Amino acid sequence: MTTTALVIDTETDQGRNPRPIQVATIEVHTGHEWMSYFNSGRPISPFVTKIHGITDEDVEGLDSFDLEKFELSDYLIGHNVRFDWGVIGRPKVKLICTVRLARVAFPEWHRYSQSLCIEQLIGKEEAAEMTAAAHDALGDARMCYLLYKACCERLGFDVSDFEAAHKISNTAKPITKMPFGKHKGKRIDQLPMPYVTWMLANIPNLNPSLYSALQKRITEDLAASE
Repeated sequence: MTTTALVIDTETDQGRNPRPIQVATIEVHTGHEWMSYFNSGRPISPFVTKIHGITDEDVEGLDSFDLEKFELSDYLIGHNVRFDWGVIGRPKVKLICTVRLARVAFPEWHRYSQSLCIEQLIGKEEAAEMTAAAHDALGDARMCYLLYKACCERLGFDVSDFEAAHKISNTAKPITKMPFGKHKGKRIDQLPMPYVTWMLANIPNLNPSLYSALQKRITEDLAASE
């Protein structure tokens, strides 16, 4: 049986405990693209609408996302993939993070947000049209797909060697301490929770690895309170 992988990206309705309002995937083997909009059942935050441009009117009358109707693969690939994985309901699949892959494949780069990765990969002028679609789930998935293939080429394995990509992306060193601000140097798991939620809601261009660490902190906090 062929092992499958989907590049995935989502747009959500809110900053904390987000629900999907747009989901896009690209099947790695075939390049097949899929995208759909959803109604989360609650108003979309004006803050996130400023980022992705999706309004309540855009999703009015649509169904909510249902993981049981979503055609899963063996692997999910994404830029800060744990966020998208959490948004769609934490299915039992293996995760490949292109933030971590890119850090290993391109250590000479200075920044690892997805748009900047694409600029550093193909040049600012060529990347301009592609990065203009940032914060649209399908546009972001296309950038992630391009970055994933570039990482595989640089690291010397085939794009379908998901086991190798998974191993590298899950052994790369994650961020454990705040790199800036009044809590610089403090461990992420020791940050005041109001500060964590404030950053996620008010700083749109967080380093993806830091964003992932902050989201993980919230997930662990919610689990501990249940």
